[in-house]
Amino acid sequence: MTGRETDLKSQRRWADKWWVVGLWALVVGVAIRLLFRGLADWVAIVAASAFYAIIFTAMTRRRQQSDARATGLETDDVPVLERRIRRGTVPDDPALRQSMLRLVRRRLKLMHSKVKWVFPAMMVVFVGLGVLFLVHGGVVAGVVSMLCGTGFVGGMWWMRRTNIGRYQRMERQLTQRPESRPATSPRQGEEQAA
Repeated sequence: MTGRETDLKSQRRWADKWWVVGLWALVVGVAIRLLFRGLADWVAIVAASAFYAIIFTAMTRRRQQSDARATGLETDDVPVLERRIRRGTVPDDPALRQSMLRLVRRRLKLMHSKVKWVFPAMMVVFVGLGVLFLVHGGVVAGVVSMLCGTGFVGGMWWMRRTNIGRYQRMERQLTQRPESRPATSPRQGEEQAA
């Protein structure tokens, strides 16, 4: 086992496992549905939440597998690299730096390619839903739908810009050559520590 594999495996978390992601999606789905619908139809709530949790988990796992193929790593290592990107931690291992750089460039490409249709489509859905409520006499529901939709799309746009900035900073850090540190003698290192 190489040092890179040992380093990545030591940073894996139990929360990164696919079944934990699915369990969280199920719990959140059941909680939200129970909040709005009550306990009257709990079997249908659990069944529908399980269905959506399976779909969410499958999509998340599929994305991790395609990211792993593109970066040359194992599927379980992708969440480790994502955490390092969020924290701005640049690895020392050149092979791991290249894998992280491929992941960053892949995410940037994905974020730039989908912006052409995702945000306009979300706005059409929320405005269309609001207009539908207005046409059927629900003035409050229509206005609230439009306002919430606009807030949601604005928040997603802000998150996208934040992530793009983070990925661009990480890309710059990963493409820079590591700075050579001045050589210090062990005696100077002891004096600095004291």
